[in-house]
Amino acid sequence: MIENKLSFDKIKDIVTAKTTNQLAARMVQEIEFSSNAERVRRQLKQTEEMRQIILMENAFPTQDFVDMSDELARIKLPGTVIDLEALPDLRASLYTLTACVRFLMDDGGGKYTALYDLARRVEIDPQLTKRLNGIVDDKGEVMDNASPELLDIRRQMTRKRGEVDVQIARSLSRAKREGWAPEDGEVTIRSGRLVIPMLDTHRRKMKGLIHDESATRQTAYLEPSEVVELNNDLRELEFAERHEIVRILTALSDYLRPQIPQLTAAYWFLARMDFLRAKALFAIDIQGVMPIVNDRPMMDWIDARHPLLYLSHKVQGREVVPFSLQLDNENEDLDDNVKRKTSTPNILIISGPNAGGKSVCLKAVGLIQYMLQCGLLPPCRETSEFGIFDRIMIDIGDQQSIENDLSTYSSHLQNMKELLAVADDRTLFLLDELGGGTEPRSGCAIAEATLEELCHRGSFGVVTTHFADLKMLADRYDNIVNGAMLFDTERMMPLYRLAIGHPGSSFAFEIATKIGFPLDILQAAEEKAGKEMLNFEHQLQQLQLDKEEVARKQQELMVSDNFLNEVIEKYQRLTTTLEEKKHSILSDAREEARNIIVSANRTVERTIAEIKEANAERERTRQVREEMRQEVERLAIEQAEADGTRSGGPRRGDDVRSNPVDLHNKQNFCNNRKRQTSDIKHQISDILQVGDIVRIDGGDTFGQLMELKGRKAVVESNSLRMTIAIDRIQKTQKKSIPVDRTEQKNNRFQSIYDDINEKRKVFNPTLDLRGHRAEEALGELQHFLDDAQLLSEKDLRILHGKGWGILKTIVRQQLQSMPEVQSFHSASLESGGDGVTVVRMR
Repeated sequence: MIENKLSFDKIKDIVTAKTTNQLAARMVQEIEFSSNAERVRRQLKQTEEMRQIILMENAFPTQDFVDMSDELARIKLPGTVIDLEALPDLRASLYTLTACVRFLMDDGGGKYTALYDLARRVEIDPQLTKRLNGIVDDKGEVMDNASPELLDIRRQMTRKRGEVDVQIARSLSRAKREGWAPEDGEVTIRSGRLVIPMLDTHRRKMKGLIHDESATRQTAYLEPSEVVELNNDLRELEFAERHEIVRILTALSDYLRPQIPQLTAAYWFLARMDFLRAKALFAIDIQGVMPIVNDRPMMDWIDARHPLLYLSHKVQGREVVPFSLQLDNENEDLDDNVKRKTSTPNILIISGPNAGGKSVCLKAVGLIQYMLQCGLLPPCRETSEFGIFDRIMIDIGDQQSIENDLSTYSSHLQNMKELLAVADDRTLFLLDELGGGTEPRSGCAIAEATLEELCHRGSFGVVTTHFADLKMLADRYDNIVNGAMLFDTERMMPLYRLAIGHPGSSFAFEIATKIGFPLDILQAAEEKAGKEMLNFEHQLQQLQLDKEEVARKQQELMVSDNFLNEVIEKYQRLTTTLEEKKHSILSDAREEARNIIVSANRTVERTIAEIKEANAERERTRQVREEMRQEVERLAIEQAEADGTRSGGPRRGDDVRSNPVDLHNKQNFCNNRKRQTSDIKHQISDILQVGDIVRIDGGDTFGQLMELKGRKAVVESNSLRMTIAIDRIQKTQKKSIPVDRTEQKNNRFQSIYDDINEKRKVFNPTLDLRGHRAEEALGELQHFLDDAQLLSEKDLRILHGKGWGILKTIVRQQLQSMPEVQSFHSASLESGGDGVTVVRMR
């Protein structure tokens, strides 16, 4: 009764159609409501694990879930033989059964613990599959080598058939040659024997048996006497073949008989797998998930949908408006670290316009809760919480009965009487149009008293009504709350959205106006009802719509504010990074300048040493050293001034500058150095030799001396030849050119930039996953999103097709778990609709 009222019988039919196993189909029809929380959790977990296997695994079997328990039961009796036609199904189902068990045992209870508990109890003789493979082939025929005797018989049959073919061909050729048979006559079969066509006038010219004649009686079909004996021998071989096959099947049946109890249990497991697979496929169709299940009665549902309505709308390309619901008679809040119990509503009174979705919402609540306690995954968010009820009582629709002398209202009273007889704090009741069907005042009073009693008992319930007195109960009882099905007063159509917290209006006048009811009668009715009542209902509805609009705007502002904060934080991060890089670069530059000065000093010292070795004048040597010391001091002071300028300190030209070396001294130093250098370079050139590894300008650049041209030298560095003055190079003790790490690093960075540019040229913002399996699709998707993030691509499209919706589901689950994805949604109808997901990257 309740299953018909909630349309659960239709869900059973849908799930049954997804089974391939007769025993599994019976399991679906035997699904029962359970109030055992542990059993419900176990059934839901089994279904959820199977759903994950379908979406994510490729190694799990998808066919040949054949039930062989009836055939096994038939051969229990000794002497019975398994049917030859049953062998292909037995072989295929045993393969599927073995594959299921192997898959779950290999998992070892890691990911699929509930299914592992079922698989570990299954026992299958590994030799049974091998034995069947040696008897029957993929086409279901007994193999020649099923036994040595059968092989010998079939070889004899092959030879005998060859002899028959040769002899019948000779007889036909002779008959044609003699003119006894038609020129276009061919060998044919009559009564299972090979025969030749003979003209009726010559049927006696050749010895043999006549098996048939044509409809015109002009042709007789004769089996030549030479072939009769051969065919008789062939028929005896066929009898022998049949007897040998029976003997093989008898031996197989005797082998199976002791294992029938274990095989029966194994085929129950196979049917259970098919049963769970059907439930999981249904869950994928309705986007069912594994919610949180509590032992006590309660509801905290998020974005729940009527499953049958969702399937119907999906076929039509329409969206189903989800609803959220929270009912609980016990809640604990933390306030100033003190735990206290606060009362939350456990009875919802829904009001609103006719055809606005009240009854659909009521049935959805009952059906989803009933599905859960029958082990089916409900269509809602994974964070939804469900409680367990001992019973669900309903009063929906017209139940008048002529046989039982019950009117519509009498049937409602009978249902409420039965409800009051059993209702407690673990009861869920669903009452449609409570108080209707009789005189309004009396019906409303009885309904109000009934609700008050159920409220005192702590029962859970959802009620639909149009009576204002019932709506006002929420003001007197904390655990009763109003709900409204919203109505668009501008377009004059229901929105099918449930809003909790305030009562709804019936909008009788608006609906009557929309359908074209006579205006003069409506005006008279408005005067009788009163303008104040009508205005109050309109204002109440508009207030709720305004409230939702404000909430939406607040959400948009919050998102914008968060985005702005992220931009500011990113800007500050970049600014800090740039400052750090700036200081690092300046510090490196200063260090490099100091190294150049020190290197130059070493060069001069080396030059002076060489001059000394050349017996130069001692006074001239002292003078060169003093000038070099002054040059080092000048460079150091200029570097300090440059550092001060970058850090906001004194600049050149300020009063604080103090330079011990004036321009005249600098010019003298430069002229003297040039003269000294020109005097000693001839001596240095005697030291340098072609092939030496030299340092250029005293820095970190090295090269090989390739040629000397007077005061010039040809040096090769980094595959580049250059002609430079001899005074710019110094001989080193190195045997090879050191690797320029800076250049290596720059080359590596340039390679990375080149790779990125190449990726940008070939990158396609549309990914086509149609035809991919789940695991391949997830890999392609991750690689696609990584490339998009690397290239800073924001707007992407993913083509997955519609089909069963499995690929779309796993793609969107993956997108939802990725922080780099800002949002995603289905494309517009003209761009592919649900077959295309549009992605926005952060």
